[in-house]
Amino acid sequence: MIGDSFPEVLAAAQRGEPSAIEAIYRDVAPLVLGYLRANGARDPEDTSSEVFVSMMRRLPHFTGDEQRFRSWLLTIAYRRMVDDFRRRGRRREDPVPTDEMGERVILLTDGESEALARLRSQGVLEALDQLTDDQRAALVLRVLADLSVREVAEVMGKPETAVKALLRRGFASLARHLAAGGEDVGEAVE
Repeated sequence: MIGDSFPEVLAAAQRGEPSAIEAIYRDVAPLVLGYLRANGARDPEDTSSEVFVSMMRRLPHFTGDEQRFRSWLLTIAYRRMVDDFRRRGRRREDPVPTDEMGERVILLTDGESEALARLRSQGVLEALDQLTDDQRAALVLRVLADLSVREVAEVMGKPETAVKALLRRGFASLARHLAAGGEDVGEAVE
C-alpha cells in the first residue's frame, strides 16, 4: 500500500505524471494479477493490461481514498474478467497441450510456478476449483484483496447479504474439501 502519501500520488497520476502512475501500478499490479489468476482468468496478463488501460481512461474522474481506489480497480478487473469469459464463450478455442508441442515449447520455472505447485500439493487450488465462480470471487476479494464485505458487494454488484452468504458457503466448502484431504483448516475459515 502507498499509505499516507496516496492522495498526493493519486493527484499526480491524475495529472499524468509518469512517476506517480508507475507508483500506483507497482502497488496494485500484483493485486490485480493475483485476483485474475485466482479467479481462473484464461489469460490473466492480457486481462490485467485491459484493466490498467480502463483505469487510465477513468483515473481523472476517480475520487476517494486508497482503499476505495483498490475496490474501484478490482471492480474494473471483475468486469474485464467477466467480459473475457463471455467473449471466450462465444469464440471457443481448442488449445494444444504443451506435451504435444514437443521441442517448440520451453517451460520456465519461476517463483509463481513454484508457489502454484505448493498450493496444488496442499490441495488449495483443487479446493478453490470446487467453489462456484461467485464463491471463489467473493473469497479472493475478501481474503486476498482484503476488502470489506461492503466493498466486495460493490465489486461484484451484489447485495451485502448475498456476499455474506457466498462467503459463508465458500468457507464451509473449502473447510470440507481440505478436511477430506487431511488438511487442518481450523481457524482458517472462521
